Order: sequence, then C-alpha cells, then structure tokens
Amino acid sequence: MDTTKLDEVRHITRELVGEWLRAGKFSPVCDAWLRSYDLDFTRAMAERGLIGISWPVEYGGGGGSALTRLVVTEELLRAGAPVAAHWIADRQIGPSIVRHGTDAAKAEFLPAIASGEVTFCLGMSEPDSGSDLASVRTTATRAEGGWLVTGRKIWTSHAHRSTHAYVLARTGKGEKKHEGLTEFIVDMAAPGVDVRPIHDLAGEHHFNEVTFDSVLVPDDHVLGAVGGGWTQVTEQLALERGGVERVLSTYPLLAAALGAAGELGDGEAELTGEVLARLTTLRAMAFDVAAAMDAGRAPVHEAAMLKDLGTTLEREVNELARTLLDTPVDPGAPGAEGLLAQGILAAPGFTIRGGTTEVLRTVISRGAVSARGSRPADDTGLGEVADQVLAGHGGEPGDDLPEIWHTVRDLGWMGVGVAETLGGEGGDPHDVVTIVEGLGRHQVSVPVAETILARRALAEAGRDVAGEVATVAVPQLGEKVRLTADGRLHGTVSKVPWGRHAGHVVVLATLDSGQEALAEVRTGAAGLHWTPGANLAGEPRDTLRLDGTPATPLDGPGDVLAEAALLRAAALTGALAAALDQTVTHVTVREQFGRPLVKFQAVAQLVARMASELESARVAVRRATQALAEGHPDAWTRVAAARVITGRAATEGARIAHQLHAAMGITREHPLHLATRRLWSWRDEFGTARWWAGRLGRTFAERGPDRLWQWITE
Repeated sequence: MDTTKLDEVRHITRELVGEWLRAGKFSPVCDAWLRSYDLDFTRAMAERGLIGISWPVEYGGGGGSALTRLVVTEELLRAGAPVAAHWIADRQIGPSIVRHGTDAAKAEFLPAIASGEVTFCLGMSEPDSGSDLASVRTTATRAEGGWLVTGRKIWTSHAHRSTHAYVLARTGKGEKKHEGLTEFIVDMAAPGVDVRPIHDLAGEHHFNEVTFDSVLVPDDHVLGAVGGGWTQVTEQLALERGGVERVLSTYPLLAAALGAAGELGDGEAELTGEVLARLTTLRAMAFDVAAAMDAGRAPVHEAAMLKDLGTTLEREVNELARTLLDTPVDPGAPGAEGLLAQGILAAPGFTIRGGTTEVLRTVISRGAVSARGSRPADDTGLGEVADQVLAGHGGEPGDDLPEIWHTVRDLGWMGVGVAETLGGEGGDPHDVVTIVEGLGRHQVSVPVAETILARRALAEAGRDVAGEVATVAVPQLGEKVRLTADGRLHGTVSKVPWGRHAGHVVVLATLDSGQEALAEVRTGAAGLHWTPGANLAGEPRDTLRLDGTPATPLDGPGDVLAEAALLRAAALTGALAAALDQTVTHVTVREQFGRPLVKFQAVAQLVARMASELESARVAVRRATQALAEGHPDAWTRVAAARVITGRAATEGARIAHQLHAAMGITREHPLHLATRRLWSWRDEFGTARWWAGRLGRTFAERGPDRLWQWITE
C-alpha cells in the first residue's frame, strides 16, 4: 500500500491541531466527537480539505479513501479536538448521499458539508422504541411536491445546532417491520420542526428530542429507494460502528494519565500493557474495516465486533487512569484528573450509541453461525493444504510421536521459514504462522513450531538438521542458563517442549557479560539430563538440566523468545477457532423448549463474545507476524500485544465454550477438551500474558506519549 497520501493528510491534520492547541483555542476533551463543538474548527478543517476527504472530487470531496479519513480522524481524537459539528455528516451522512442520494441532493449537500456550511444530526431513535430501530413510528406520507414527515426522534445529538437531519421514517407497511422504511434529508429550519433539549449526566446539552409536525420534504431529498431504508441504514450502521472513535474516545485521558503516572509498579505495568495491547489491536481492526469499505464491502459484522470490543476498552481506560492517578475524581481539575471525570461520566453512553451491546452481539452471533468452519484467508493457499493434510489427525498426545509427524516431516514443513540457500523450503513468518494455526485448529500435537525455530537458528550457523526433531529451551521466569567462556552450559530449564524427542536443542543462555546468546546442545551430550513432564494438554514439557554440558555457540541471539511466543499465539487462535466451531455447532443443533439454543439471547451473546475475541486474536497475530516478517526492530512489542490478546481470548473462549456445552463438555467423550486443554496450556508458554503485558506497559510508560502514538498508528 502506498502510504504517501496517508502521511500527507496526517501531517496536515497534526499541524492544524498543533496550531490551535498552541493558540489555546481548545483544550483536549474525552469523547470529543460528541461533546466538543466548534464551527470555526470545522471550517478550518474544510479549508484544508479534511472534510469529505473520501468523497468524489466532483462533489467537493478529496477523492481519497476510507483509510485516508481514518488517519484524519484518529489524529483529531488523539488530541480531543472540537470536531462534533461535522462528525456525523462526514462519517455517515455524506457517504450515504454519495451512495444513495439523487443528483440534486449530491450537488446540494456534499460540497456544503465539505465546506462546513451544512451540518447534520441523526433522527433514528424514537421515544418508545428503545434499541428496536425497526419499530419506527415516525411516518412520511405523500404530498404535493414531496412527503410530509410526522413523528418524534430522541437522543438526537446537536439537533439544536444542525442545519439538517437524517430521518428514518415509515412510508409503508410490509409483512416484517423492517419493510416500508425510507430515509429522508430534513431541513431543521423547516416549519413544523421543534427541538427540546435533554441534558446528560455531565450537565451538558448535546442530546435533544425532536418533533416533526407535517414537515414537507421534497422528493429529491429522499435517500435511495422508497421502502429500501432498512438495507441502507444497515450499511450506515457499519460506518457508525466501525470508526476509530469507538477506540479512541478516551485517548486524551490515557495519554495524560500515563504522562502523570511516573514509574509504574508491577501491577500498574501489567494493567497498562493490557490496555495498550487491546488499543493497538482494535485500531488495527478499525483499519481493516476502513479497508473493507474501500474494497466496496459493508463490513457489518466486523464493525459490530469493533464497537463491542471498543466499548469494553473505553471503560478499561477509565479504570486504568483511576489506578495510575490514585486520587478522588475532581471534575474541575485540570489535566488528567479533569479528563478522568469526563471519561467516567461519558462511559455509560458508550454501550448505547451505535447500538446497544445486546443488539451488537446479536449481529455478531449471526455472523459466527454463518462463518462456521471457515478459516483465515491466505494468498498462498497454504492454509488449504494444511487443512487437507491435518484433517482427522487430531487427538490426545501420546508417548510417541504420531504418524502425522512423519507425513509433515516428509512434506518439508520443518524447512518452511528457512531460506532455500540454507537448505530450507523458503517462505516467511506468515507461512509458518499459517501452518501452526492449522495445527492448533485440528488439535494436532507435533513438534513442528519448535523444530522450525531451532532449525532456522541452526541453519543460519551452517548446521543442517533436516529430518530430525529439534526444540528450543527458553528459561522460565526465575530460571537462568549460563554459557561460560569455555563453551559449557550450566543451569536448568523447565517445560521444554518435546525435549525427550529432540536430537538438537537450541538454548537461550546468558554470557558472563550479561548478554544473551544462543547455543546448541545435542541430546546424549555429557552433563545433559531430561526429566519428563507434560502440560495440561498432555504434550511433553520436559525439564532440562545442564551440568557443564559442552555446547556450540550460534551466531547472534536473535529473538527466539518473541518468535516462539508468536507461534504459541498462532496456535491459540487455531485452537480457539476449533472451540468456537464446536460451540456454534452445538448451540445450533441442540434444542431446549422446542428451539435451538442459539435462539436464546443469553446464548447468542456468549457466542458473540467468543467470536469477537477470536477476531481480535487473529488481528493481533497477523500484525505481529508482519512486524517479524519486515524485520522491525520493535517486533517484540507486537508479539507482546498478540500474547496479551490471545491469552485473554483463550481464557474467555474456553470458559464460554464449556459454559455452553454444559455437562457433556467436561467429559473425555466429547472432543471439546482437545481444544480447551490446549488453550489452557499454550496461553502461559513462552511467557505468560501478564509477563508480556508488564513488559509492554513499562516500556511505553518510559518512552512517553509520542512514541506510544507512533506505535499505535504505524
């Protein structure tokens, strides 16, 4: 992807925000896209071409992409800039007019929105409808020259300031309540429009109740087809739910709290790392939603997942800030304390606007049922090959390597990721991750990941171990292996994967200088002793004792811990996908009270949570894999984020799967345990999620807000 345009608009936006901040024209605000309204700032953005930047040039837009708009909006939200005046029109009404508006509406409204002259509010919710958007009572009836709109809308943000409203009204009746709905553009200055203010918890006035009493709307202000409003509003909701504002509304608070916190204790560092891992992953999901829009899709399910997970994140930011600041909340205080008050008072609304959590999870669960059995797409077709090879070979690990080991060895899988010039099969970290994810999905326990890691380190040192089992020994927390100047290893490493089967072991050791180094030992060498062990899944996890064992130093330490941790994260996504597929199948075919379990809302909500956690895990793994493939010097931070996300997803996913399977899921007769026991085992191998979170949190607390933002958005 050519990022030149993205870099350009990021710079322009950042310069504008900096100019206004230096002049004291605004103070950072949490939830700025709803609560911070300044038409002068909107016009300043318009002068720089930053409104309607993704619309066609012929209508006053910038001819850019949804990704371009994402870059603009995240820079604004980072600063808590006063963007509420144009936000709704720029985010969803403008794109809806581009897609469904008449030629007259396009010519009238799009250039006016892009110039900051026209602003919009949303007329969707109604006083008696709650979250049931389809139960619209506002009507539009035919009249000479157009339509007469009559009814009431509520929670209509900035209706008292907006020039126009988007209104969903009923124009007919159908067998289903979703039928007969139509979208209109209503002039807020038209006769028959009345606005009543509603103040929120903070005492602010942005909500309103709007009454329409036979308001005339001309025909060319109808959006799309008459009666086709529900399909169109569903597309709009993807725009509303899938924006980065679902992730960054409290970012000014996060940055301020980290800046004021000083040195973090262990618990504070872990909490910080967890929030940062979720934040960067959800921002990546927002990037995916924007990319899908650019590809012409309406990413309804992805947007619902982003909004649901983002709601949780925004609350977690508030709680992290409370922990770091450790002071009573003072709404009148400057800086971080005042922002915390804003974040707390805004938080109850996060779960409501754009669709309540329950509504979103209904959408997500339907998507999970439709996607049952699918796997992540890959350009190489390697995932499909892995499925063909591995299907039917999963099960309980035994004392001996299963027959499938010999098959994958003969196929050359242990050489994937090793350069052909070094005797390998070529490929990159993406290919290795695809294979390991497939192993997890099919519950196949063989030392593929460990052998690939060890073989690559050995191949780069000129050692060819093709066809043999190899593994990596990474000291656990509190353990240490010393490599002395005479080339001997001293120390103990527990939980070494497949140690008893390995002919070669690559050990992460510490030199007398304190630096880390890799060294190879051969099974059978003097002073090398194995004590058998196993993880919860029954896979070999043996203790290696080294008493002056002769070793061969390998060039460069590499980052074998990060690479091993990433492959465990990939395996976790595979096992979680298997658990989700089994769970969806169970709740779809199992009936109670005459209907499938998935038809009960409580069940559907849990399926949705599981699906969303899986999606976030896949995104985090993909991002970490890309960082390693590109040789990024900070790739370990992406791996840390992936380990935090996949650890959380594994814990939540296993719990939900067993809850929904009930008694049958806790038996050896049911295959669910083949996935969940692996989830419980792998989530803590090569560093626990808490350990990675602490390392991540402490790193970015020390680096400061600017480096943090660069990491989130790069």
